[in-house]
Amino acid sequence: MTQKQKQKLKDSLNGNKAGKKERGPRGKLKIINKILLLLILFSSAYFIISINDLSIKGFILEDLKKQAADLKEDNQNLELSIMELKSYNNIIARTEKLNMVKVDKIDYITIINGGVAKK
Repeated sequence: MTQKQKQKLKDSLNGNKAGKKERGPRGKLKIINKILLLLILFSSAYFIISINDLSIKGFILEDLKKQAADLKEDNQNLELSIMELKSYNNIIARTEKLNMVKVDKIDYITIINGGVAKK
């Protein structure tokens, strides 16, 4: 065996045993590539999670807007009912049902001395 063959054999044996501890530009590139791959995986997972959260909040917002519109419509209906109950014609009809008597003459109390009680 020649010297070169022996060296190649040593390198191949050392490469199999310590493949992770490879030094030099190739080893650094492998580490950088692994870091970039992990960064891409984490950022894509974060992107998917944030898009999912955003879509859920969109659905919730749509439901809340629908509830607000329904409550606004109910409020308008209640205000119309209040206005109808406060109307003059409605009050007259209700007072007739109570059999109230119309007042003809009103008597007022007059105060002579300007004081109600004295000590």
